[in-house]
Amino acid sequence: MKFIYRSFVALFVSILFITNLSAKEAKIIGASNHTIPSWFKDSFLDISEDIEEASEKNKHFMIFLDFEGCPYCSKMLKESFEEDNKTSQFIKTNFDVIELNVKGSKEITWIDGDIVTEKELTEKLKIQYSPTILIFSANKQIVARVNGYRNSVNFQYILDFVQTKKYENMNLATYLNKVEKNEIYKLQTNKMFKDLNDLSKISTPLAVIFEDGSCTQCEHFHNKILTNKDVKDEFSKFTVVRVDANSNSEIITPDGVKTTPKEWANNLNLDYRPAVLLFDNKKLISTIDALLFPFHFKEVLRYVSGKHYVEYPNSYLDYLRVRQDELIKNGISINVGE
Repeated sequence: MKFIYRSFVALFVSILFITNLSAKEAKIIGASNHTIPSWFKDSFLDISEDIEEASEKNKHFMIFLDFEGCPYCSKMLKESFEEDNKTSQFIKTNFDVIELNVKGSKEITWIDGDIVTEKELTEKLKIQYSPTILIFSANKQIVARVNGYRNSVNFQYILDFVQTKKYENMNLATYLNKVEKNEIYKLQTNKMFKDLNDLSKISTPLAVIFEDGSCTQCEHFHNKILTNKDVKDEFSKFTVVRVDANSNSEIITPDGVKTTPKEWANNLNLDYRPAVLLFDNKKLISTIDALLFPFHFKEVLRYVSGKHYVEYPNSYLDYLRVRQDELIKNGISINVGE
């Protein structure tokens, strides 16, 4: 018996050693470090004061929230802030910009007078994406909030919306629907898409994908995301419906409301294509309305289909932190890049 016990202990220790060895070898790859453009404003982090100073120069005030290693932040900074192009020049002319770290500890005096750290501000504003961009009017209201990466073309639409003060008459989603855009994309088919109009009858987890003909990221979505094995495996747990966001055809939402994809997208303020609504038990659990690379995309799907939102109801990011630690401890490397 003692021999068996010692053999079991030896086996357990061996497994533990191998697991720890694998965990040490596992790592996060694909992260992309970046530097903040030198022309960003030096700020004492009194946001009301920053807004007032921008207004005196007839500019809007912008906050770029990021963190070190964020691949989406690096991509957007390079394309729209660092490269010498129309968008970067437009920002320099019409905006004062500062950077904040969503995980940082610097103290900020917020517009309501609260003194908070960068991380506390992230929680206060319920920020789910990095980067997140906040743009303020002269009366210290957030008039545009950009959740996640946008390419220069799509970001320019948002900048125009702010600079021309269209926010005084409409929200961003309404404005984007009115802007005349080039038809650059023909909606692609996929065997996982179901041709359904009554979504109230679906009992499985449900994914509703919104695309349109002006979608600049839909080719990437079909060629890079929907072809990824891990993403496809997670999507297999959903009923997947794709709609044209400009369509006026009738559709019944999961909660039984008759509407059209165009009206539905506008009511939800969806300002990104492709946008993905994720439902479980007929309730909207999560919205993907920014560029996500395969690892993060499939983990949002898993968060919903696996009902992890029950354990982590406040934020998908709470789930993601635990999930990444779990994978690393099990010796599984994570590629957060494209």
